[in-house]
Amino acid sequence: MNKLSEKLVPGGFSLALLLLCGVGAASYVSVQRLTEDKQWVIHTYEVLEVLNKTEASLSNVEIGRHSYILTGKAVYLDNYENSKQKVYQYIQTLRQLIRDNPKQQNQLSKLEPLIAQRFALVEQTIKLYRQNNLDKITQTAVTVQGMEVREQLQAIYQAMENEEKTLLKLRTTATDSSVYQIIIIVGLGYGLSLVLLIAVFKLLQKQIRINKTLSEEALRLEQQAAKAKLADILESITDAFMTLDRNWCFTYINHRAGQIFDRNSEDLIGKNIWEVFPEAVGGKFHDAYHRAVAEQQVIQLEEYYPPWERWFENRIYPSAEGVSIFFQDITRRKLAEIALEENEKRYRSLVLATSQAIWIADAKGMPKDFSSWIDLTGQSEAEVNEGGWLNVIHPEDRSFTQLLWTEALATKILYKSEHRIRVADGSYRFFAARAVPVLNVNDEIQEWVGTYTDISDRKLAEEVIKQAKTDLEIKVQERTAELQRLNEDLKRSNQELEQFAYVASHDLQEPLRAVTGYSQLLGQEYQERLDESAQEYLGYIIDGAKRMQQLIQDLLTYSRVGTRTQEFAPVDCNVVLSLALRNLQVAIAESNAIITYDPLPKLNADKTQMVQLFQNLIGNAIKFRQKETPQIHIGAVKGGGEEAGSSTSLREAAPTATLSDRGAGGDVTPSSLTQNEWLIWVQDNGIGIKSQYLERIFEVFRRLHTRREFTGTGIGLAICKKIVERHGGRIWAESKPGVGTTFYFILNEN
Repeated sequence: MNKLSEKLVPGGFSLALLLLCGVGAASYVSVQRLTEDKQWVIHTYEVLEVLNKTEASLSNVEIGRHSYILTGKAVYLDNYENSKQKVYQYIQTLRQLIRDNPKQQNQLSKLEPLIAQRFALVEQTIKLYRQNNLDKITQTAVTVQGMEVREQLQAIYQAMENEEKTLLKLRTTATDSSVYQIIIIVGLGYGLSLVLLIAVFKLLQKQIRINKTLSEEALRLEQQAAKAKLADILESITDAFMTLDRNWCFTYINHRAGQIFDRNSEDLIGKNIWEVFPEAVGGKFHDAYHRAVAEQQVIQLEEYYPPWERWFENRIYPSAEGVSIFFQDITRRKLAEIALEENEKRYRSLVLATSQAIWIADAKGMPKDFSSWIDLTGQSEAEVNEGGWLNVIHPEDRSFTQLLWTEALATKILYKSEHRIRVADGSYRFFAARAVPVLNVNDEIQEWVGTYTDISDRKLAEEVIKQAKTDLEIKVQERTAELQRLNEDLKRSNQELEQFAYVASHDLQEPLRAVTGYSQLLGQEYQERLDESAQEYLGYIIDGAKRMQQLIQDLLTYSRVGTRTQEFAPVDCNVVLSLALRNLQVAIAESNAIITYDPLPKLNADKTQMVQLFQNLIGNAIKFRQKETPQIHIGAVKGGGEEAGSSTSLREAAPTATLSDRGAGGDVTPSSLTQNEWLIWVQDNGIGIKSQYLERIFEVFRRLHTRREFTGTGIGLAICKKIVERHGGRIWAESKPGVGTTFYFILNEN
C-alpha cells in the first residue's frame, strides 16, 4: 500500500466504526426513552380503562338495586354485591396507577366519599324496601339525592378522564417525537457510515488491484526462481530427465539425459523425439509413452533397448502440457540380476543333484517325501510316518529340536537347527537342518521343503578353533602382562635417561664454560705476549669449546622433544611463525632475507615445539644461502583441495616440485591427504641439496658441508623430524642444487 492508502483506509474504517458506535449509543438511548414513553401511554390507557370499569360497576350497582326493588329477587342483590366489590377493587387499582399524579390523587380523594355516599343511599333504599317503608315521597327524596351524587361523580369522572386524555395526547406526541428522532439519528448515522464505507471500499478496491498486479509480478518472479531452482535440482540429480509437449517435442533435457543420448541438450529442444530416434517407433517405450498420455496414468517400466544394447528404467508422468520422464541406465543392475537368476537355477540344480538328505513335510509338519531320510538314518517308512523321526535325534538335542520345529510351524518362519542324528551305522553325527515353508496366495502353508547337511567336520573344526582361541587368549594375556612390564621398564629407563641427560648436559657445560671463559681472559690479558700461532691455537680452543657447548645444547633439545613436552592445544601457526621470525630477527637483518608467507592454519599442537620447527627450517634457509639475497616463502594447503584462506587445489597451491613420486613424501595428491591434514612447506632459493642426500639430512650429526663453510652441529633437521613425528606427521625435502630447497611436512589439524 502507498502511504496515503495506509492512512485513509484505517482512518476511514475507524471513523465509520466510531460513527456506528455513536449511532448505536444514540439509538439505544432513544429506544430506551421511546420504551419509557410507550409505558406511560399504556399506563394512561390502563387508567382510562379502570375509570370506565369503575363507572360501569357503579351503573351495575344501580341496575342491581333497581332490579331488586322491581322484582324482589335476591339474585339481583348478588349482582349488586359483586359490582360493589369490583368498585372497591377498581378504586384500589386506580389509586396505584395514579400514585405519581397528585392532581388525579386529589380527584380520587373526592371521588371515594361520593362513592361511599352513593352506596349508602343504595343501602338505604334496599333497607326501606325490605321494611316495606319505601313510599313515593321517600323514594323521590332518595332518587333526587342519588342524582345529585351521580352528577358529582360524573363530573369527577369527566375531570379525571380529561386529565388522562390530555396526558395521553402529550405522551403520544412524545412517543412520536422519539420515533422521528430515532429515525433521523439512525438514518443520518448509517448514511454517513455507508458513505465512509463506500469510500473505503473504493480505496480498498483500488489497492487490491495494485496489490493483485504486484502479487502477479511477484508470483511470476517466484515461478521464474522456482523454475531456475528446479532446473538446478534436475541438473544435479543422477537420473536423466526430459519433458515432452503434446506434439512429442522436447521442451527440457537435463545434462544426464544429454549424456545418455550422446547429444547436446540444447540442440534437441523443439525437435520431435520420434524423428530424432525413429528406431524407437513401434517399440515398448513408444507404446508406453502413448499409453501414459492416453490414460493419464503414471507408468513405470524396465525394458531393453536393442539399438543401444542397454537396459533402461522409465517413470512416465503425464500432464495436461505433455509428459515428464525420469529414466536411468540400469544395464549393470539388470545384467547382475540375470546373472543372479542363472546362479539360482544352477543352485537349484545343484541341490537336486546333491547327496544331502532332502525331505518334504505337509502343512502340519507330517512327512511326505522322506526317501533320503530313510537312506540316512536306516528308519523304516512306518517308523517315520508314526512320528518316529524324532527318535533318531540325540536325546540331549531332542526337546530343543522339537521346540524349534513347533515354533516354525506356528509362525511360518524359516526352520533352522543343528543337532546330532543317529545315522544308519548307529553312530551320531552333527547335521544342520533347514526348511522353508511354501505358501499359497492366501499366505497359508502348503508344504515344507527341507535339507539335512552333515556338518560333523565343521563342528570338529569349531572345537579345534575354540580350543585354539582359548590357548591364544591365554598367550595374549601373558604377552600383555609382559608388555606392561616392559612398558614400565621403558618408562623408568626414559626417566633415568632424561635425568642423566640433564645432569650430563649440566656437568659437561660447566667445564666448557670455564674453558671458554679462561681462554677468553688469557687472550685478553696476554694478547701482546702471545705470538700469532699461540693466538690461533687459543682461537681454536675457544671455538671448539663453543661448538661443544652448542652440541650439548642441541643434544639436550633433541632428547627433550619426546620427554619434556607440553599438552597439545589449539595453536595459530601465524602466531607461531611470528615468534620464530622474532627469534631470528638478527640473522634476517644480517642476511637481508626476504620472507613471505601465506595464511597458515590453526592446529592442535605443542606451541613451543612448533616455534622450534619453523625457527630451525627458516634458520637453515638463511644459513645455506647463495650470494644473492635469500628469498624464503612459507605456504600451506589443506587436504581435499582447501588452502588456508582460499579454495585452491593442492597442485595449484603447492610448489611444482612437491607432487613428484620422489622422496619421503611419496605421491602427495589431493586424494592422498584427508580433510583434516595440512601440507606446509618452507621454500628457499639457497644452495640446494643433491638428491642422494635428501633422506640422510634428517639423521643426527649428519653434515653435508664443513664447519668452515657453514656452522652448525647437524642436529637441527633431526629435531624437526622428531617434532613432526611426535605430532603424528611426516617431513621430507625436495631440492635442486643451485636453485633451492623446499621442506615439506604434513600435520593433522586435530
